[in-house]
Amino acid sequence: MTRRFFAGSAAAALVAAVLTAVGLASPAAACACGAPTPPGGISVSVGEERAIVTFDGAVERIDLVLDMLADGADTGLVIPTPTPATVSLGERSLFEALERQTAPRVEYVEDWWGGMGDGSAGGAPEVLSEVDLGPISAVTLAASDAAGLQAWLDQNGYGIDPAVQALFADYIARGWSFAAFKLTGEEPLDGALDPVRLEFPATDVVYPLLLSQAAQTPQTVRLYLFGDDGMQATFPDGTVAGEVVWAGRVTQAGLTRLGAYLTVIEAYFFDPATQITGDLTITSTGARDDFTPVETRVKYVDIGGVPLGYAIAGVASVFGLMLLIVVVGAIVHARSEKRRRRAY
Repeated sequence: MTRRFFAGSAAAALVAAVLTAVGLASPAAACACGAPTPPGGISVSVGEERAIVTFDGAVERIDLVLDMLADGADTGLVIPTPTPATVSLGERSLFEALERQTAPRVEYVEDWWGGMGDGSAGGAPEVLSEVDLGPISAVTLAASDAAGLQAWLDQNGYGIDPAVQALFADYIARGWSFAAFKLTGEEPLDGALDPVRLEFPATDVVYPLLLSQAAQTPQTVRLYLFGDDGMQATFPDGTVAGEVVWAGRVTQAGLTRLGAYLTVIEAYFFDPATQITGDLTITSTGARDDFTPVETRVKYVDIGGVPLGYAIAGVASVFGLMLLIVVVGAIVHARSEKRRRRAY
């Protein structure tokens, strides 16, 4: 039976939101900020991931909505965080306000002609906290080694691809923690749940992207970054991720508390294994370069259901034909008169 799992995402510096579309098979590889964890024999596909990341100078907050399809009930998601995260429900209204804030400017063009178509286990991780969020349970873990974390996940019904396990080791070496989410309901979910919120102490604003390195398909990541000025996301080597697809002053009432200025960055990774080199660090550019995409829509102009261009062309053709008849008639008449005069 196919089940739909919606969870919440994580926050980095000032405010970031991510949208990812990637298909995964069991055992799951990765989605933008985390790794799906189905048990053996269960297939998983991630349809959409959106995350809002905020930072108040001491605590980073991530609100995540994840749309995951699985053909079994026992599936979940593991998200690494620099320090142990407190998990709670987020606010769906924030994501709705983001849709309104970042809507493109619509411009119409008139069309008068109509459309033509076109390894061994180590020490078990420490369970720091557990919380029940309705059909989802969340556990915050502190792990000392990847093998021990892998063993705990296996024993508790999670499944992790070996490639992802190796990336867990990188986070463990840096002292990061993990938030593990699991679908607990027995009935299929056919609607969106409220976002999940992760809050954790931080000194730098980061978005955990390294696990996406194990993804087997291209990924698109969208970050919603709030601040006093424009924002950017960079990899550890300084490479700037993605391009700005929207930037401007925040006007939506539900978003003004997050920041005065919003920058939306979208990055496409055709080959995640080579293009994703680490987690993203979010920083200010110190400038405001407004940008609103333009969506061009065709406005068809017609008269009585007939495209105006054809109507005008038809009328012009009739008048042209009438004019031609008059001219030809005049010529014929003139020649006839000339012959008549000669006859006399």
